[in-house]
Amino acid sequence: MATQPQDAGKPKLELPTAKVMEASFKYSLKHMKPIDLYFYVDSIKGKVSIAEDDGDKIIYKSDEEHTSAILKTLECENCYIVITANTIYIISKNVKQRKANQMALAES
Repeated sequence: MATQPQDAGKPKLELPTAKVMEASFKYSLKHMKPIDLYFYVDSIKGKVSIAEDDGDKIIYKSDEEHTSAILKTLECENCYIVITANTIYIISKNVKQRKANQMALAES
């Protein structure tokens, strides 16, 4: 797993591996969708989760910051490659999964 050097005492940012990036790129070409890392750093920090509501799963950060319904999730090394209607997201495999009613409690 690749890491970026950081100042002493600060946590290291674990980057997606070359295999993750290659797989994401292939899905991007196949499905004609852009790759987005918008939620990546927050997924490492535990500020993002995969939430389920009425049978649909989404990447959820807040009521204002979330994705459309997840169509497919692929596990690849240290990440999930998440395909939605318009975008391919790369997030940390350590992301938590929650029910939508737990999201309001987590934000309180």
